[in-house]
Amino acid sequence: MKQIGLRSVVLLVLVTFFAACAGFFIFEYAVFGDDWAKFPSNRHLYNNGKLFKAGTITDRNGTVLAQTIDSVRYFNSDRQIRMATIHAVGDLEGKVSTGAHSAFWRKLTGYELLNGTYNVSGRGNDMQLTLDANLCVAAMKELGSYSGAVGIMNYKTGEIICMVSTKTFDPNNPPEDSTDGIYVNRLLSGRYAPGSIFKLVTATAAIDYIPDIFERTFTCERGVEIEGEWVSCLYRHGKINFKDALTQSCNSVFAQLAVELGRDKMTKTAEKLGFNSTITVDGIKCARSSYEVSGARNIDLAWSGMGQYNDIVNPMQYLRFVAAIANGGVAPKPTFVKSVTTPYGLNINFKFPGGGERLMSKSTANTLSDMMRNNVLHNYGESNFRGLELCAKTGTAEIGEQRPHSWFVGFSRTKPYAFVVVAENAGSGITVAGRIASRVLSQLP
Repeated sequence: MKQIGLRSVVLLVLVTFFAACAGFFIFEYAVFGDDWAKFPSNRHLYNNGKLFKAGTITDRNGTVLAQTIDSVRYFNSDRQIRMATIHAVGDLEGKVSTGAHSAFWRKLTGYELLNGTYNVSGRGNDMQLTLDANLCVAAMKELGSYSGAVGIMNYKTGEIICMVSTKTFDPNNPPEDSTDGIYVNRLLSGRYAPGSIFKLVTATAAIDYIPDIFERTFTCERGVEIEGEWVSCLYRHGKINFKDALTQSCNSVFAQLAVELGRDKMTKTAEKLGFNSTITVDGIKCARSSYEVSGARNIDLAWSGMGQYNDIVNPMQYLRFVAAIANGGVAPKPTFVKSVTTPYGLNINFKFPGGGERLMSKSTANTLSDMMRNNVLHNYGESNFRGLELCAKTGTAEIGEQRPHSWFVGFSRTKPYAFVVVAENAGSGITVAGRIASRVLSQLP
């Protein structure tokens, strides 16, 4: 009897041990199974560390951007298309984290938790992006030697038709080593001092919190004194109203407004518009725009109101903001994936109607839209943007001893597109980013 009892105990211990091991394995598989499948030594997906088993990636017009033929992954035969779309398509080694090959590898390979990458067809899912490859090439050409980004989004649907980041590279001939940030998607992951494009945030706060803002007159003597310290302005605007202050990008006015509004109202407005939080694009986390003035003196608050001090902007977040202005105050949900189709013809990229977020009232959005329209009519030049009925704002962001970053943001009233252009260390906003925008927007579909 003692021997039978001992055997029972041993058997119970063994069963418990194996059950625990099985439970641990199931837990590990559920949590880390996709990471195991994605490991470059997985020969079902990778060949010499490079992804090959994945569906075809195309742009919105059906142009093939990447495909697999006889277990070899190929990119588009046009070098310029490859370089212009690499930050959206991604490389085969996963260095471009925002690219489809890395960010959407499960969808492309058809990976499932239970079946892994196995399916009867032996191939992955096809993915159509919302991008226009030719428009992306145009944007890349216009950025030229500058590092920077161009983003264009349909402000009604949220579809991104242009996502270009430079410096870039050819995935058919990737560099062995690079310190130029070529793997970074600057539209989604870049963070920059905004300069005067931030005046749209301050203007939003002024419209919402200062009832008589359009009846006021301000004075600009090529700057303004704030508690004994001087905030400089590029020009002596003299007597100027709020609307013209945005058109002339008057630092004196926006410095005074930021101080009058105060830290709390400025912060509340900035956060409502997307600052100090993270937005996502198809599940990809964008870099965080930040507005931090909790310990700021009034002179610092003044500089923050015109996009200096510690202000930091992510281009995608700001594109979403100006899209909301164009769309009556509602920011669309950004996306660059149009469809994901299984080998059996089923679209599994489910999207539900709506999904937008109200950032401001319709009245405030319409007022900002009219002010941005005034900027183009009376400063930037309507002839530079023919047929677009453009609403826009420039920015020239000072960054210490370096040349300023050049910004141009806005939207068209005749075509449902909002845009953002940033060129690093390029100088004047209208001269560089404005010129880039003019040439790229002229090729809108």
